[in-house]
Amino acid sequence: MNKTYFIILLVFFFIIHIKKIHGCDIGGGPCNNRTVYKCGAQVIGANLLPNSILEMTVQSPDTDNNLGVSAIGHFTMQIDNGRGYRFLRDPEWVNGCHCNDCQNIPLNYTFQKLFDFPTPPKGTWFDIWITIYWSCLDTGLTNMCTSEEVHYRGYVM
Repeated sequence: MNKTYFIILLVFFFIIHIKKIHGCDIGGGPCNNRTVYKCGAQVIGANLLPNSILEMTVQSPDTDNNLGVSAIGHFTMQIDNGRGYRFLRDPEWVNGCHCNDCQNIPLNYTFQKLFDFPTPPKGTWFDIWITIYWSCLDTGLTNMCTSEEVHYRGYVM
């Protein structure tokens, strides 16, 4: 093995070791096989409030095992007037969850996020796309969660 490959491998394992010690990733298995786990994550409600604030409540479908919403990600909003905003690219832990520490959390998670344009007038339609994660298990380098991509269409009230 030549020196370059050895150095690359050393750096790779160092990064993995640091990531395992100082943080954890969230991975999701898509909810498409209903025999393995329960699908049906959803946005319960959302509204665009004054001062450019989106308020939204999401819900885990796992009512039997009390495995609430653990993380959200890939979160985008589009307004019918052509404006849009990307809130999250990567998943982010919620409901007090972090890595392997996520027990007895509520099925619902309500949050507010700022967006960067004026709140549209009442009656304006908007769409939200978000990935909801629940039932997370630590697999070493990644926490594998059940996840579902959800679309919600609502209007400003």
